[in-house]
Amino acid sequence: MQKIPDLKHFYLFTYSLSPLAQKAKVKTVRELLGYKNKKQKLYEHDGLLQEHSGEKIAQNVMLIPAEKAVPFVDYFRENKIPYAFKEVWMKE
Repeated sequence: MQKIPDLKHFYLFTYSLSPLAQKAKVKTVRELLGYKNKKQKLYEHDGLLQEHSGEKIAQNVMLIPAEKAVPFVDYFRENKIPYAFKEVWMKE
């Protein structure tokens, strides 16, 4: 494929949480997407998505810059979460 200027390299990840127990699903979503909890004080925690400049596209679909995809692959493998990805070139 010929490289076209102004295109950036991304991976489009899809994953499934259906094989996990409910407690594991909540933990996974919080670790991937982060969370905010407001009681008397606001508690915030960034997830892998924010730490690696990713973007949530839809439920269980994330767009990750190619150079930052390895931590996501490692996370899915370590936690035995079924996933797939496609290589994408697009303008940012």
